[in-house]
Amino acid sequence: MEMVWFLFIVSVLWIAIGSAMVLHTQKVKGFLQWFAEEANLKVWGGSIAVFGVLLTIASFWSGVVWFLFLLGILIVGKGVFFLVGNEQTVRALITTWLGISEMGLRLWGLIFVVTGAAIFAWI
Repeated sequence: MEMVWFLFIVSVLWIAIGSAMVLHTQKVKGFLQWFAEEANLKVWGGSIAVFGVLLTIASFWSGVVWFLFLLGILIVGKGVFFLVGNEQTVRALITTWLGISEMGLRLWGLIFVVTGAAIFAWI
């Protein structure tokens, strides 16, 4: 089973998300505020964990296995934390992350764009 298609989807998705973070910072911040208050953390945690597992597996079809493998393991950890962590603690952590400034959010957007472009180049 070749996972290059998954790496392509991840790279395009991360470039799109990063671009939105840079170009539409206020809208993204509003969405993240809504997410912190309304999202079902168990569903998102499971989805994030599955995404991390798929990225870890797909890393073996990339040019730089170690980077994507490590990134996938970190994403699995985040998903498991969302899934099994105390909901109050998880929401408090998300709220802390949302305290980021606009410039900080744009910086994370640029990191997403660069990472997505790098994944696309490593396919």
